[in-house]
Amino acid sequence: MRQEIDKIKIKEPPIEELNKQRSCLKSSCATGCGCFTILFIISILLLKFSFGPTSKELKDLPENFTNKIPIYDVNNIEKISHTSGKEKSTKIERTAFLPKLVLSPFIIYFDKNNKYIPRTKPENEKMTNIDKLISFMQKPLSDERDIYKIEWIELDATQDFLLEYYKTELKKKGFEIGQESDNKDIKEFTFSENAENITGVLYTVDNQDTKYTDYMSVTVNVPSD
Repeated sequence: MRQEIDKIKIKEPPIEELNKQRSCLKSSCATGCGCFTILFIISILLLKFSFGPTSKELKDLPENFTNKIPIYDVNNIEKISHTSGKEKSTKIERTAFLPKLVLSPFIIYFDKNNKYIPRTKPENEKMTNIDKLISFMQKPLSDERDIYKIEWIELDATQDFLLEYYKTELKKKGFEIGQESDNKDIKEFTFSENAENITGVLYTVDNQDTKYTDYMSVTVNVPSD
């Protein structure tokens, strides 16, 4: 009996086979990660290079804008720029569709508190994975508000007068004024109006060697019409 047991040989997998299996596993992981990385890089490049300039220069500001935002010295405005929020958002969503789709299973699994996936059903009703997928894919990645930027150069008024003018006039319109940042030559402050989801920033530059305010801009984010 002992001799029969001795005749039995326990055959272990060759070292080469084990190494081959490990190599295959590593190769599969590397391939998966590599594909995801390549997809991510391609998406970033598309986001960077597929967008042409979306800002357009305007001759005049629309009336619905001037009714909400006070405008100083209309006749001496140097430049008015407008960026369409809808156009910008559409381009981003089209480019980001595939990366969002790839990431969606991970987001659906880990987002337990609806931080990234908005609820589309009542609190007492459970959202299925399909509901979550649709909600995640439909959630905008960018701010869809329009952006207006009004610029002035070499204003006769002092920097402090311009800041005080805008603070006073914006408060009359119901805006909240943020804290003013005060550097040597640059002064700016933010403003917001929550009811209509309007935010903005007033930016001024005053070189102490000149007798005028060198530059002022008002940049405002407003909901698209």
